Amino acid sequence: MLDKLRDQIDEIDDQIIPLLEKRLKLAKEIKKYKKEITNSNREQKILDKINSKYIKDIYKTIFKNSKKIQRNLDDI
Repeated sequence: MLDKLRDQIDEIDDQIIPLLEKRLKLAKEIKKYKKEITNSNREQKILDKINSKYIKDIYKTIFKNSKKIQRNLDDI
C-alpha cells in the first residue's frame, strides 16, 4: 500500500514540477512589462483562495522565488 501511495505522489510531482517551471518562466517574462516587482494585492488574492496553511506557505515560497527571479533575471 505504501508503494502505491508513493507512486501516486510521484505522478502528482511529475505534473507539478513542469507547471512550477512554467510559472517561474512566466514570472521572469512578466518583469519586462511591469515597474514594481511586488504586487501584494495580487498575492493576497491568491492566498485568499487557499484554505490550507501548508499550501499558503508553499505559495509564499513561490512568490519569494518569483520575485528573486524578476530582480536578478536569473536562469530558472
